[in-house]
Amino acid sequence: MARLVANPVVCSGCKICELICSFWHEGEFNPSMARIRIEINRSIGPDTLPDQIDVPHVCEQCDPAPCAQICPEDAIVRDSKTKGLLVKDDECVGCGLCVEECPFDMILLNEEKETVQKCDLCGGGPLCVSFCPRDALSLEDD
Repeated sequence: MARLVANPVVCSGCKICELICSFWHEGEFNPSMARIRIEINRSIGPDTLPDQIDVPHVCEQCDPAPCAQICPEDAIVRDSKTKGLLVKDDECVGCGLCVEECPFDMILLNEEKETVQKCDLCGGGPLCVSFCPRDALSLEDD
């Protein structure tokens, strides 16, 4: 099963991954719509470790997947190619149960489209990996 792996020690917090993700999926540079999230620690002190400064958060593509298990419409399924989890927009009713169930807080409710969105691994070639200038992201097979 393929999944994104993030290295917080290498991440510089540039947020290029968020920008390319939102542009690819939503057609606009809007980090709040990205399926990847960079958390920047604004409370840095002398005891702060490098992996606690810029922390990338990615969908773990869980197996079993709590988001898919709770979906009343069976709108979250495994992609046969990547084995990542996909949201079938035409079947998602936007109830938000998967948003609440995700242990990593990596599913967003798109109120405008009335569906949820999550990382789909860009069909097997995640653009965030390609555009990361520090190689802090990688696609790995379990």
